[in-house]
Amino acid sequence: MCLILSSQDLEELPSDGLTVMLTLRLLMHGKEVGSIIGKKGETVKKMREESGARINISEGSSPERIVTITGPTEGIFRAFSMIAHKFEEDITASMSNSSVSSKPPVTLRLVFPGVSAGH
Repeated sequence: MCLILSSQDLEELPSDGLTVMLTLRLLMHGKEVGSIIGKKGETVKKMREESGARINISEGSSPERIVTITGPTEGIFRAFSMIAHKFEEDITASMSNSSVSSKPPVTLRLVFPGVSAGH
């Protein structure tokens, strides 16, 4: 996945005054979650502050955890974009010490309630 947005792109998002609160749930591996949390929670704290969205990460030590992003559409978009950008940074940094020339894919899985499937 490659999603690169500049701060200018984010500033140009339409602001149509909608106040609907939405929730996006992502199923992620522990390593990916660790990247989002950052040292002492600094990365996720910054994402929360800059996006205006609530970002909650399920507790536990299971291999996969659920990241829940809640807020208005613009806030969710900003938070999701910041998460994608963080993964891009991590991949680029890991490739600098590798002979691999192509970036590996990052797969994010959305979690939907059963009642929402097919609508």
